[in-house]
Amino acid sequence: MKRRLSGFVYLLVTLMLCGCASVHVDVPLIWKPTNDLYDADSSTLTSLNAHNYKIAAFTDIRQNKKEIARNIESSEEKLVTTRDDVAEWCSSRFKDIVKQNGFNVVEENANVTIKGEILQFYVTEDSLYKANVGVKITVEGAGGKVMWQGLMAGHAKRFGRSYKLENYYETLSDAYLDSVNGLLKNQEFRAALR
Repeated sequence: MKRRLSGFVYLLVTLMLCGCASVHVDVPLIWKPTNDLYDADSSTLTSLNAHNYKIAAFTDIRQNKKEIARNIESSEEKLVTTRDDVAEWCSSRFKDIVKQNGFNVVEENANVTIKGEILQFYVTEDSLYKANVGVKITVEGAGGKVMWQGLMAGHAKRFGRSYKLENYYETLSDAYLDSVNGLLKNQEFRAALR
């Protein structure tokens, strides 16, 4: 038992000395926005509330689906990976945000379906945390006819201590919220739904 414990302590000390003990591998995705959810001004969205919307499960077409961030402050880059399904996380957040902005979201008898493809969902950290989110949105009417298609893009920056998981969560959440609010403000998107 002593030998096993001393081996574990040796491994732990080695990991701490080389900086590997704080590696963020297979972390959960946590929704932690610091920005206002209602930036899109829901009072101007009332004309879009006449529809019943189905939010289809988004798809993730990124090459590396687990990788969500990278620290490039030094020559030894550090990754952040998630065990969660980014597409499911994004479609669930999207559904929550549009519902809170007055959209009538249903599972059945929808006359409008909104689909999304995750193109970008990433934070690069150097002196700042910089997040970029890109989702291709397709809006379909009855019979699958495409009513509108375009990019939902969002960005966020923030200061913070180096390689801190909470800062990755906040920056990704703010960038995603920025992307959805940008879509809700998009005049072409609104016109297609009127």
